[in-house]
Amino acid sequence: MTPPILQDVPENIETERLWLRIPRAGWGEKVHEAIMDGYEDYVRWLNWSPTPPSLEQVEIDCRAQHARFILREELRYLIIEKKSDHVIGRCGLPAIQALWVIPQFGLSYFVRKSARGYGYAAEAAHALATMAFKVLKAKKVEIYADADNHFSRKIPETLNFTLECQKKGGWPRQDGALADLLTYALFSEENLPSYKVQW
Repeated sequence: MTPPILQDVPENIETERLWLRIPRAGWGEKVHEAIMDGYEDYVRWLNWSPTPPSLEQVEIDCRAQHARFILREELRYLIIEKKSDHVIGRCGLPAIQALWVIPQFGLSYFVRKSARGYGYAAEAAHALATMAFKVLKAKKVEIYADADNHFSRKIPETLNFTLECQKKGGWPRQDGALADLLTYALFSEENLPSYKVQW
């Protein structure tokens, strides 16, 4: 297996309406705006801290994620709408779900509240899945979703992922409840819809 740090991974991915770009110094303010637009949903569905991050914390995270990308420890991208140049969310291949030896990756995403309902999350997830299969030679890509999060569930279903399993009590919520965790899987880019993606 080629060590992850020696693998060439695109820093910019383009779709019809979006740029996926890795976080860098100076992006903190735009990312912070995206995070704050619908933050209560991320607490509810993604188990984020009830206390929102400060602008400084987000800027630090952007710089740290840049370093982690270079080291191939975590591959995270900002979702940027071409038309407005606004950061409308983030997507990535979380380190905790990456098995480079296979290789197999999990795919995560969020889109700010004001930009939901336009298909941006599906477009970004499609681009990242395509990159994982074509560049990283993934043999499997997974998407996890809280069973009650119908918005998030719609993304893998739109992209022809298959519901592989439902794990009862597999996801903690901030209120202490345990939600059912759905695992969607895809084994080839050939099953993805035909959208424009390039890097």
